[in-house]
Amino acid sequence: MTAVDLGAAPGGWTYQFVKKGIHVIAIDNGPMQKELMSTGLVQHEKADGFKFEPPYTVDWLVCDMVERPMKVAELMAKWLANGWTRRAIFNLKLPMKKRYQEVSLCLQTIEAMLKKAGVGYHYQVKHLYHDREEVTVCIMVR
Repeated sequence: MTAVDLGAAPGGWTYQFVKKGIHVIAIDNGPMQKELMSTGLVQHEKADGFKFEPPYTVDWLVCDMVERPMKVAELMAKWLANGWTRRAIFNLKLPMKKRYQEVSLCLQTIEAMLKKAGVGYHYQVKHLYHDREEVTVCIMVR
């Protein structure tokens, strides 16, 4: 299996994939942990996560970039709609006010983009206890 980690440095998500023996394309201008790079499972590309396009369809996409929630939501929908990944896990960093409205708007945007592309999917959204200012979204293509 192969995963892409957008905003990978220093390598938290990448580490989780490497532990499972999954090859990772780590996208970030920052440095990766040396221990991860020595595994032979990580290909580090110094690039902008919003501009990177994979050379082939990957099994997993993860994204934990600090950016406006809508910008991340649109990027995730683009990857899924284009068939660049089968699964995406990402965090939406929420504003101080109107958090529920922001999440709802992001999910509506993703749904509209995937519907337009004819992509079937299912998703889950979790507001984890330790991540009070973000939600984690998992989307899988059917």
